[in-house]
Amino acid sequence: MTMAAQHPELRALLHSLVNPSSNEAYVRDQQQLTDLFKQPEFFVVLQGFAADHSLSQQERHLASVITGRELKTKWRSKLVPDSRKGEVRSCLLSFLEEPDFAIARPQLGLLVSIARIELPRTFTELPDRLLQPLAQCVAALEATGENPLDPATATVLLNTMWTINALVKEWRSVKIQTGALVVQSLEQVFVGPLGKVLEIWSARERAGSSDWVVHEAGRYAFKTLARFCQWHWGKAKNLQSAKGLEHIRLLLRHSVEFAPIIQDHRLRLCAHVPTPTPPEFNKLMKSLAKHLRAIGKWWRWMIGTDAKSWCQLEGATAGVGWWWSAVGGVMAGSDGAVSNDDSDTNPYPKRFLLLGMLLFKDILPILAHDHQDIFTPDFVLTALHLLVDKLLPLTSTDLEALEDEPEEWLVAENNDGEAWAFEFRPCAERVLIALNNACRHLPPDRKPIDAEMIKILGEAEALPPSDLPNILRKEAVYCAMGRLSRSLATYSQGHTGQGIDFNAFLHGIGSWLGQGQPLHRILKRRVAWLIGQWVGSDEECAKLPLVWEILLHLLTERGEATDMAVNLTAAISVKECVDLWELEVAYFVPYIEKSVQGLIKLLGEAATLDGKRYVNDSLGVIIERVEDKILPYLPTIAQAIPGLWQSATGLEGEWLFKASLVVLTTKIVAAAKESSGNLMELVIPLIQESLQPPAKDFFEEDGIILWQTALWNAASPYQPTPQTGLISLVPGLIAAVGENMDLLLRLLPLLDSYILLDAAGLVEQFGLGICQSLLKAIDTSGRMQSNVVGCLATLQTLVHAGPLQALAPALLDSGLYNRILTALEDDKASGTILAGYLGILSRIAIRDQALFFQLAQEQARRNGRDPHKQLEEIFDAMWRNFDYVGESRARKAVAMGCGALLTTGHTEALDRLDGEFMNMFLDVLGELQPAEGNGPETTVNHWSADNSVIWGDIQHTPEGVRRKALEDADPAYAVPLRGFVVDVLTRAQNVGLGPYWDKADAGTKNSLQKFLQ
Repeated sequence: MTMAAQHPELRALLHSLVNPSSNEAYVRDQQQLTDLFKQPEFFVVLQGFAADHSLSQQERHLASVITGRELKTKWRSKLVPDSRKGEVRSCLLSFLEEPDFAIARPQLGLLVSIARIELPRTFTELPDRLLQPLAQCVAALEATGENPLDPATATVLLNTMWTINALVKEWRSVKIQTGALVVQSLEQVFVGPLGKVLEIWSARERAGSSDWVVHEAGRYAFKTLARFCQWHWGKAKNLQSAKGLEHIRLLLRHSVEFAPIIQDHRLRLCAHVPTPTPPEFNKLMKSLAKHLRAIGKWWRWMIGTDAKSWCQLEGATAGVGWWWSAVGGVMAGSDGAVSNDDSDTNPYPKRFLLLGMLLFKDILPILAHDHQDIFTPDFVLTALHLLVDKLLPLTSTDLEALEDEPEEWLVAENNDGEAWAFEFRPCAERVLIALNNACRHLPPDRKPIDAEMIKILGEAEALPPSDLPNILRKEAVYCAMGRLSRSLATYSQGHTGQGIDFNAFLHGIGSWLGQGQPLHRILKRRVAWLIGQWVGSDEECAKLPLVWEILLHLLTERGEATDMAVNLTAAISVKECVDLWELEVAYFVPYIEKSVQGLIKLLGEAATLDGKRYVNDSLGVIIERVEDKILPYLPTIAQAIPGLWQSATGLEGEWLFKASLVVLTTKIVAAAKESSGNLMELVIPLIQESLQPPAKDFFEEDGIILWQTALWNAASPYQPTPQTGLISLVPGLIAAVGENMDLLLRLLPLLDSYILLDAAGLVEQFGLGICQSLLKAIDTSGRMQSNVVGCLATLQTLVHAGPLQALAPALLDSGLYNRILTALEDDKASGTILAGYLGILSRIAIRDQALFFQLAQEQARRNGRDPHKQLEEIFDAMWRNFDYVGESRARKAVAMGCGALLTTGHTEALDRLDGEFMNMFLDVLGELQPAEGNGPETTVNHWSADNSVIWGDIQHTPEGVRRKALEDADPAYAVPLRGFVVDVLTRAQNVGLGPYWDKADAGTKNSLQKFLQ
């Protein structure tokens, strides 16, 4: 009984899916089928449907595709019981006989995936199970001579070879030792039979056979043997075997010999394409084209892995030379308009030509260094002219797109970073750069490109831009000039009078720039691009007035003689010419107004979000470079942003564009500095949206940077009003600090900035919430040291800058103070964390000694403990954890805090003088190097020195002023410890220190007095 007969309901469901009566029925049936995926053994049954020839092709195909896709990830699950796995494997192997490749290949692909999971532990018989039908088919090939195989044998042959190739491909890239063992075993089993198939194919190909089955078998044999060669070639040199290298040499020799033979065969077939075209003819043409590409891709992979060693093998450079010659022959015979046709019946398909160009590019460095008999000046110049004359000119396709959609064409041109691998012109540009780079280390007499390019440029400049051929020629030459700009600029600087005078070149361009000819749009875009490229290579040219006159003309010109591609390219080049941080920006100052006005206008005119983003980026660079000189124009720029934001909603590229608006706003705020408070009605909605889904998935980081920049530059958190100022974001920040551990270290600096802006107001409004949130973050972080240390640093800033009397209830009510005390008792905690907790207590003690004791006593009362016992534990913890404090200023702060407590006269503090406090004083005084005068010790760093990265960000902002004022007044930095200790000991004498001093250890007192003299 067939599988379909055993499961009529599933058969009916499959039939409904491939023959839907309505869209609603299709959706319903699809869901019903998906629900069955969870049933054990369902996929075993479905695989049986794929093998059931009583079903229609569509039903079997659907069953095969679903089984092949789903079982790859579910093979280890209970959906396929171990008792049925042998049955599934046997069924998979039966698909070697399936003539319908669309049905067979998903199952054979699944066979390979299962082998990837099970080998070499189980399914070890697979290689032999594949070898058996392969050997039978090879014997049949030998027996038939020139006659074709019978259909059944041909099916088994191709399916088996496809599977072997897929199996080797799967395992070749496995780096662990198991992978090496499996590939080695596969090589031992299959190399012989595959070599025999390749031998049979070679003989048939020499004879011009048109048997597509043999050609496909030969192609699979080559691809699989090439994968084995890649496996050997990818090993470290000391691990490569002589046998493996010999296989590589043999396959290389074979491929170099047969690549021209295959192409000649193709050319003969292309010259006589029958009408109508039989299916076997199309299959043959496809197989030959794919075989050639397989050879080229293999060469590229081997070159990319070890170009030098590859080019040392016999025939390697000759093979690439043949391919490049084929490209040159096609190009030389064209008028520059190379066909994009990649069809199998095209004598020179697009991918064939591109492979030749890429292979040539890949071996150029090796040719220049090791094969100077090949890499001669004539060779270089021939390649140069081929590229400039035939491959760099714009094609008719480019011209049509430029005419119809100039902005879209430019965006595609700029955004497709991989176009060089798929399109002629970008590929030619890469080849040109590689050709020039290969000449870089040659002696001057063997380095002809610069001089020849100058000659080509001179000839092009003599052509009037009056017709399309001349314009296309000039455009191609300018393209080459831009790509080689660094080399040409360097050459020109060293060959005065012989090189390119860029100012004179621009004068020549100016002679036709304003003629108003529509055809000139093509050339104007390239001129705008070229200026950006050249100035990037020779920065001094940015100071030429003609550079800015031409760029601003191209940026602001409208009408038939220009288009958006010209305007946007000019905008991009303005950015390139301003973004030169090695130069003083004074050269650009005269052009700020016209540049900004032109860019703002263009921002509103650009139709695509990518185009608008180019303008945003240019504005952003100008704002960064000219700093306060941009202030008159900031309101105009800022006013445009809300409309741009709204208009982008729902469009393709929305999030990337909105991210660019957030970045632009950040730069506006940074430039506005204290006056940025007027921008908050723009800034705060952007921050809020950046941190909400779905925007947060795209530019959350940019939103946080904007928020931080706004705080750094704010004069007050209440501008323009408390409801619309930065203070309105604090509740959300407090909640996020307690919840978002992933962003905690980005959020805490925001809280620091609020503290520096208005610590008193922040504590009054949000003190309890801040303490609760910090406690929650500390508890959630556990022993995640960086998070806990960050929280403690923020709390220390709050204790340092905030009103302690107002903060104390929040510390107690939130439980944060109790957490500090309990944490100091944790002998398993990180020393860095313990030092952080100790630093907070020290800061309280320095600022308000009475409050230090009040907090301890109140916490003891709340915990139902003896206040004296609580204070005793606190002092024990301070002494016990003192050695964990490493940084000089922090150690000094602890010593100062303990010293300050002596002035209260509390017996708990005075009891600690002998031994603990005096030893702290001695330790720290011994570590510090006193200053010459009465300033801070030379070994105590200012906050800015210990936090150089953040100080670099805020140094020139209002926050930098606030932070400096706070840290300059920090007693732990500004007050010398020696004078401080003398002062507190003197004052403590008035509150009862005398008896404690008298009974202290005489040696310790003597040592301390020596330091204090």
